[in-house]
Amino acid sequence: MHDYIKERTLKIGEYIVETRNTVRTIAREFGVSKSTVHKDLTERLPEINPDLANRVKEILEYHKSIRHLRGGEATKLKYNKETTDVEEPVETSKNFSGRKGVSSGL
Repeated sequence: MHDYIKERTLKIGEYIVETRNTVRTIAREFGVSKSTVHKDLTERLPEINPDLANRVKEILEYHKSIRHLRGGEATKLKYNKETTDVEEPVETSKNFSGRKGVSSGL
């Protein structure tokens, strides 16, 4: 394993223990994919630092146990936002007599 991968794995492991952020958030902050973060934390970290890996595993298990709640909340927020963003319908009338404009006089 390359040194830069070991360093990244340790940094990500320490970061998740400090912040308890999700894998997606960490991936964005470190500029790697969530698959890479997950592989670093579940496969590589136990080989490098087993104690840190156990602490990280507890956090990942907690995130997994509440993911259905996060998903439900995200969906709720999405649909609440969409209903508040809807504009009021514009009243249209087929009565053209009230319109002002240039008449051809024909």
